[in-house]
Amino acid sequence: MTATHNTTRRTKRPTRTRYRRRLPRLGWWWAGIAITLMGIAKTWPVLTATTLALIGALLVLRAVRPRRLAPLIERINGLSFYRPALPARGRRTLDAFHRMTPARFERAIAELAQKDPSVTRATAVGQANDRGADVLVHLNDGRRILIQCKHHQDGNNVGSPVVQTTNGVYRDIHHCHAAAIVTTAGFTRAAVDTNAMLPQPIRLINGDALVQWANGGLPPWR
Repeated sequence: MTATHNTTRRTKRPTRTRYRRRLPRLGWWWAGIAITLMGIAKTWPVLTATTLALIGALLVLRAVRPRRLAPLIERINGLSFYRPALPARGRRTLDAFHRMTPARFERAIAELAQKDPSVTRATAVGQANDRGADVLVHLNDGRRILIQCKHHQDGNNVGSPVVQTTNGVYRDIHHCHAAAIVTTAGFTRAAVDTNAMLPQPIRLINGDALVQWANGGLPPWR
């Protein structure tokens, strides 16, 4: 009986010792976090699912290199719900620009400017009280170009007051280095004469020059 009792005690000791040693390794705080998360998931299941989905998306974006995402971004841009304001090559006619709304015309000019390799960023900023700026162009060399867009029909030419206003705001208010006025029509003789008097003339882009620029010609800042 004594031998049997001693054998039983020797058999149980290692088991109890191993059990006691493993308890700290389990990390009670992990158990607490798990219980807390289970409670949150039970109380707010939708919020929990959304949070987990966002975390998963962030992990995927971190794991995938940006250059591998480029084809996906191009496909998204090509979907039907994404409609560029600028017509495709071969369709950039003066009539196509005339059919645009003034707001779309401004976006088209910004997109056209963005296609130039010397441009870092081109943004359509025209709105009420825009102080004479419709598109702001940031060049790689640090220069900023202001573009005033005038979506006019044939015969409704841009006059001298627009030239004077643009000249008065592009440096002091918008801190740009140069300015251009782009129109689907033309410029009056008074506008051309006023522009010639300026120490730094503004680039005047009429409808014909716009079509030339849109189809591979030099931009106003070249």
